[in-house]
Amino acid sequence: MIGDDYFELRSRIGTDLLALAAALRESGGDVESAAIIDNLIASLKEPFVFVVVGEVNVGKSTFLNALFGQDFSQTGILPTTGKILFFRHGTEHSVVPVTPTLDEVYAPVDFLRDFHIVDTPGTNSVENEHQMITERFVPIADLVIFVFSAMNPWGASAWQFLEKVHREWMRHVVFVLQQSDLRSPEEIQVITDYMGQLTRQRFGRDFPLFAVSAKKAFLARSSGIDRERLLQDSGFHALESHISGLVRHNAARLNKLASTMRLARQILDQMRERFVTGMRNAQRKAAVLQELQTERELQVDRTLKKILPALDATERDYHESVMRVAGLANDALATRKAFQRKDAEDENESGARQQSLDHRLFQELQHRTGDRWRQVSLVLEEDVHQFERFLYAQGRGILFPVDVVMPSHDYGEEESELRRRFGTHVDSSLRRFVIGLKLDEDIEPGLESARVTARWLPRLVLPVVIATALCGWFDGMTSAGIAAGAGVLLLAVVYLLTQVRLSNARNAILDKLEESSVTLRDMLSKQVTEDVTAIFTKFLDTLNPAQANAVHVEREQSTHVERLRQLAESFDGLDKQIRSLTSARAEN
Repeated sequence: MIGDDYFELRSRIGTDLLALAAALRESGGDVESAAIIDNLIASLKEPFVFVVVGEVNVGKSTFLNALFGQDFSQTGILPTTGKILFFRHGTEHSVVPVTPTLDEVYAPVDFLRDFHIVDTPGTNSVENEHQMITERFVPIADLVIFVFSAMNPWGASAWQFLEKVHREWMRHVVFVLQQSDLRSPEEIQVITDYMGQLTRQRFGRDFPLFAVSAKKAFLARSSGIDRERLLQDSGFHALESHISGLVRHNAARLNKLASTMRLARQILDQMRERFVTGMRNAQRKAAVLQELQTERELQVDRTLKKILPALDATERDYHESVMRVAGLANDALATRKAFQRKDAEDENESGARQQSLDHRLFQELQHRTGDRWRQVSLVLEEDVHQFERFLYAQGRGILFPVDVVMPSHDYGEEESELRRRFGTHVDSSLRRFVIGLKLDEDIEPGLESARVTARWLPRLVLPVVIATALCGWFDGMTSAGIAAGAGVLLLAVVYLLTQVRLSNARNAILDKLEESSVTLRDMLSKQVTEDVTAIFTKFLDTLNPAQANAVHVEREQSTHVERLRQLAESFDGLDKQIRSLTSARAEN
């Protein structure tokens, strides 16, 4: 196909421009740049214009059929009048009159997508149209093809018409010696030599001259039988190669491609710079937000370290509270309690309830630790405000508008709520800890065990007395003394066993209280950690979405930058190819 390499280059440029236009629209670029790209794409499609000139019956129609690969005489669209015919691509065959002397002919021929053909009436037929051709079509023509018949190439009208062509436009002129198959090679050589001599004499220059057989070329393209041989014999290869060279090295077209690339490059560079700036801004924003995230985590650790002494002090306070509660445990497990009747205990139930170990221990802890944990809540609140001030200072222009005013803190209602909630959670942890000890429940089993033993004491007194009396009655005072001693010893054993069981119950409670200090510390530590973490977690509602958005924007901008980088590399390759064609043209 004529000019394949040029049109392949043009197609690649068009593809890259479409990619640039798509990137521009997807990124919400300015309307003006988009319109410029659209115009550049449209201008690339501007076809080459070939003007075909020759006398009547020199084989112009056959030449055009061979060039198009289609026999227009079979379509019935060619006018019978001697008009200028402007062939253009169309979806269907049609003829549109433009002026009394000019018709536009539309045909679904692929060749016409890239080439517009101006078929002129015979130079020896309608003299009035010669001026229109030379003034209107020859100046815009990329190629003027003068068709001569090999049977009579000396028709005066064709040579006279050539004399009307401006000297500047003669560089676009090509001679085609049609119907060369009707002459022998020797005759063709004589004719071409003489035509070259004649052009040098009359115009002071040579014109490219090609002897062709359009009939054979058309047969090769339409029938497909022995195609290569027919094309070789037709001489069209040399003609098409020359036309391809003209298309490839057309100065105006190459300059247009170069200017198109320069303008597209400017838009691409502007877009790329905008995306690079956006990507860097997003990276800076993501970095700042990551620093704020890290600072939030560090602040949580710093705050927890400030609270650590309060945990140590609370543990010490707990040991002191245990000593106070131990006295109540001793009272609850006193010897008299073991020997006290159950009904008497029930009468004093309300009093015992007032002496509840669980309740007393909780009161002791509250009394000893209340002020300390209130101070901790103030420290926590100040740390929250300090981080909030840091967040507003570092996040201005990223998380918040530049002119944002940080909310003032006067330790009013909102801050009191933070302290109140923190204090409530600490009290709740202390209460759950004390309830979990179940001290009151542990007293009753030990006391009941001692009572069971103590009940044998009054039951054994009478048998001891009776045994002593009987021994004295039957064996005398010595035997009575021995019996009395044994009875007293038995009562002492029962008493001592009751004391041991009470002591064991007291010791079990004391051991439980001592060992539970670790549990208390763990519960408070867990509660405080949860509270501090939760309080600082509220900042994630601002940081997380902003960071996710920054990462998304960075990824999106990076994708655009990479896309434009690849497009820029493609532009570089196209620029290099255009420069190569321009250099080749200069050398020729």
